[in-house]
Amino acid sequence: MITLVLILFQSVFHPFHVSVSDIKYKEDQKAIQISTRIFLDDLELALRAFTGNEKLDIMDEKSWNFINENLEKYLLDRMKLWDDKGREYELNYIGAEIEEDVMWCYIEIEKVKRLKQVKVWNSILHEVWGDQENLVHFRAFDDVQSARLYKGEDTEVFEWE
Repeated sequence: MITLVLILFQSVFHPFHVSVSDIKYKEDQKAIQISTRIFLDDLELALRAFTGNEKLDIMDEKSWNFINENLEKYLLDRMKLWDDKGREYELNYIGAEIEEDVMWCYIEIEKVKRLKQVKVWNSILHEVWGDQENLVHFRAFDDVQSARLYKGEDTEVFEWE
């Protein structure tokens, strides 16, 4: 009983910092599509630090061009993927949209002729929160592989036969 009370107390007073990236290989399109969900308040803190603009308001529609431009730079600076030969993929930022309290961010990699192994590095929000977790789910060939990436342990290799 005391353990349950302590767990509940910690969850109320200690927020959980997490982002989720869903990566899908679209074999018919020869493309990798990435959608990442990041909590708005955490992302706003990261973009403030990244841009040096302490007054940045992620919900300010008048600033959307500035926010979107810097969001692209931030994401492409904090997420990288490499093929089985160690060549870095070119990530193409598609855009982002707000849904309730999260930002959905979309990235695509084109001309992926074959997929055997992909190394994923994701350090989104690691500079903001020491306990940040970035969950990565990679879907390819009717298989789903997942990883939980932390600061200092922010890389995972996904492999297929």
